[in-house]
Amino acid sequence: MTPAPSSRVVAALIRVGLLLFVLATLSSHAAEPKRILMLHSFGRATSPYDLTSSTFRHDMLDAWPGQVAFYDFALESGRPVADNDASIIEVLRSRFANVKLDLVVAVGPPASRFYGKYREALFPSVPLLMLSMDQRIAPVQYLQPGDAAVGIKLSPTRLLNDILALLPDTTTVAVVFGDSPGERIWINELRAEFAPFENLTFLWLNKLTLPDIRERVATLPPGTVVLYGLFLADAAGIPYEGDYAITQLHVASSVPIFGFLSYDMGKGIVGGALISNTEQSVAGAKVASRLLRGEAGREVLTTFLGPAPSQFDWRELQRWHIDENRLPPDSVVLFRPPSLWAGHKIAVLVSVGVLLLQAALIAALLVQRARRRRAERESFTLNWRLLTAHEDERRRLARELHDDVTQRLARLAIDAARFESLESHTHDGPSQSVHGELVRLSEDMHALSYRLHPSILDDLGLAEALKAECEQISRHEPVRVDVDVQQVPDALPHDIALCIFRIAQEALRNVARHAKASVATVTLAPDDGGLLLAVRDNGIGFDTEATRSRPSLGCASMGERVRLLGGRLGIESAAGQGTTVSAWVPLVAASP
Repeated sequence: MTPAPSSRVVAALIRVGLLLFVLATLSSHAAEPKRILMLHSFGRATSPYDLTSSTFRHDMLDAWPGQVAFYDFALESGRPVADNDASIIEVLRSRFANVKLDLVVAVGPPASRFYGKYREALFPSVPLLMLSMDQRIAPVQYLQPGDAAVGIKLSPTRLLNDILALLPDTTTVAVVFGDSPGERIWINELRAEFAPFENLTFLWLNKLTLPDIRERVATLPPGTVVLYGLFLADAAGIPYEGDYAITQLHVASSVPIFGFLSYDMGKGIVGGALISNTEQSVAGAKVASRLLRGEAGREVLTTFLGPAPSQFDWRELQRWHIDENRLPPDSVVLFRPPSLWAGHKIAVLVSVGVLLLQAALIAALLVQRARRRRAERESFTLNWRLLTAHEDERRRLARELHDDVTQRLARLAIDAARFESLESHTHDGPSQSVHGELVRLSEDMHALSYRLHPSILDDLGLAEALKAECEQISRHEPVRVDVDVQQVPDALPHDIALCIFRIAQEALRNVARHAKASVATVTLAPDDGGLLLAVRDNGIGFDTEATRSRPSLGCASMGERVRLLGGRLGIESAAGQGTTVSAWVPLVAASP
């Protein structure tokens, strides 16, 4: 018979429900974290095991794709307390009775030895990972199929040879270890390792307290080195955690300190072929992941890492004056202060960029200044040539007027006078009018020739030319001009004499035209290696600030003449207080 449709629906629903239940169960199991018991030989703050444990935790979280739950238990081995293994076993069993452990990680030889010895009484079916121990003292006899051991393989002989290569004058090695049971094992191992070094003296300081060891290393003579291993507890049974022991010894030591583990790098040891704690933890996390997946099967996995490439503390090399050329090949020097480029790359680039920009700007400014100076020199030369050409042309015109036109007018005036004497006309006849006009025209030509270029300046000198100019102004203008010339050299350079005369001429012309003065004074005297000309009047004056933005052609001409000779021009005036024009010209003025 064919089942009823309702029966088929019920059966399908039951199958779907069973499938969902299985999937939910699998999902819940998949979400279960892996539970790892960290069984510590000592407290979690005991070096170097503390670094190994913490690094292993971090690396395990990265290596395992799911969640991981860690449980910690410390045996406190090596402490001055009587061991009671039965009590510890009971505490462990009761504490983790309801915890399904997936892996036990024994950190250090004491924990590995304890768990291997009492494994059947604790968690016999849980895989074991022995971590952080040397191959010599690792209790691998307790490992079972599916277990693993990850540790180190110290090379004391290699380390000692590196020390002798760096410090060939070494004669004594002070070996620093604590006096716990595990450290006594290491002392015996090292005695056997160092037996071939018969030319060295070894000081074994494990039977001293830490204060005594500190005093001892503070007085060690030259040629001695300190070899630091572990320091869990001193000879008095006092435990020391963390970096306390190595820090105290580093402060007190009078000789270099060397060690076995990279854990101590940066805390006082010089360096060498060191065992890396972090590499051990990374390898342990990878092996633990394989154990959790069941990949080990019936195999026992063992990994013991040797020394890493030699590394040294730059600060200790400098402190003990150790030549870096003695370091082994491919050595790594740590804690070296960064170079200016490495430490301040951005600042260096910015500074170099700013310097280059400044250099470019300075170069551009220098080029611009050179061009400006060349233009100024060209302008100076051009102005000098223009002024000289102007004066030469005035001198030529004055000579033409004086020697030609004025003479011809004089001859015409003489001829007109003859015609006047032959005529019988009255005194005011045409001939007399022509004669008078010719005489006045001749006088005007003579005055024009003088204004163009006073020949008296070339013939009699600057002093007489100034006096003549002042007399002429007084005679033809409503202003009295007094002149005072003091100790002026007879032989003056023509450029200087002409410059001073033209400035005085222009200043007196301005007095006559604009000042409305009744009295003017012209003084010329030696001053500070040059000649100082001053033209003063009691006229109406003017506002120098108002006229500075629009200087007159006469003032510009005076200023240019003085500038070309390297002198100074000054104009002082105020409304109602007259005007003073002063010009100083050096007697050794340079000309192009």
